[in-house]
Amino acid sequence: SDQNDAIARAVTAGVHQMLVVGITLESSRRAVELAQKHPSVFAVVGIQPNYVQAAAPNDFDEIVALAQQPKVVAIGETGLDRYWDYAPIEQQVEFFDRHIELSRKLELPFVVHCRDAESDVLAVLRRHAANGLLNGVMHSFCGDQATADECLKLGLYLSFAGMLTFKRNDDLRRVAATVPADRLLIETDAP
Repeated sequence: SDQNDAIARAVTAGVHQMLVVGITLESSRRAVELAQKHPSVFAVVGIQPNYVQAAAPNDFDEIVALAQQPKVVAIGETGLDRYWDYAPIEQQVEFFDRHIELSRKLELPFVVHCRDAESDVLAVLRRHAANGLLNGVMHSFCGDQATADECLKLGLYLSFAGMLTFKRNDDLRRVAATVPADRLLIETDAP
């Protein structure tokens, strides 16, 4: 309800760019509308893996159209999620492929959601990396060292969030410490 005030407070505090990430067609539309309304806000459009089952047949076509709007700076969230049982993995892979292909076509980075699906995500990423290094970010990275190393090798950035602070997450902190500073991103709820 205080969206405009929240954005104004962020700008006053020195935040010069904010990304609003879509997870469905409707939230992607709202992200674009918000970006058009505020100079410091930019949109990321896509259908997150947990929502691909609910997507209408032409929702992705509309994501393609939205992705070409001014101030859309990335594609996503996309990826795979084996934790929640909201969509068949085959359908998630299909949408993941489509998002990466769109990202390449428009020369925009993509944002990867990965939950309990590291080996599956890496398989998709490797397949797409056969055409050259990838341009994207592993959002809220929680994988192991081998996964981090391979993602970096494929050209991706790694982003860390609040899970880095969990008491029993020493392994994730060790992984984060190995990521080169120029490939490391932090998220809103990061320490």
